[in-house]
Amino acid sequence: MNSFSQFSTSNYPAMGYRFKVTFNDLGANSSCPFQSVSMISVSNKSTIIADGGDNTREYKLPTTNKYKDVKLVRGLMSNNVSLLKWLENLGVDSSGRLKPLVVVIELLNTNSLNQLTTIEKWSLYDCFPTSFLLGEMNSQKSAIVLETITLAYSKYERESVGGLLNYY
Repeated sequence: MNSFSQFSTSNYPAMGYRFKVTFNDLGANSSCPFQSVSMISVSNKSTIIADGGDNTREYKLPTTNKYKDVKLVRGLMSNNVSLLKWLENLGVDSSGRLKPLVVVIELLNTNSLNQLTTIEKWSLYDCFPTSFLLGEMNSQKSAIVLETITLAYSKYERESVGGLLNYY
């Protein structure tokens, strides 16, 4: 049974507070808790072409797709050393080569049996960190230290209730 089928009959919009982020191809695939994921985005510009012989018209044609970097925020955690090394070294391994990963972001919901099921899934390809920011440590506040990670990627595939949404 498809895990997306539980959500297909719902008339309500998806809630964004239950999600899972998995870093594939980094030894054992590891899911990590994050506070927020934002800016999954695709866009393109268009190029204008004048109509041959008709000076009153022009056509717009799409150019290549551009993917905005995704931003992940979480509380400081040190339980996954291989992931931390990959993040802190901005995706470069010990041999000095960039090691891009596939990062999967799953939006979750509960089914009728109160079990978590995936309702949307985004697979980000050729990911590597472009920045790794450690948040403020302040003796005057009792707050969690946050890590902010920005990942670049070359494309994404979205799997939804209706199946795979990308056509290429």
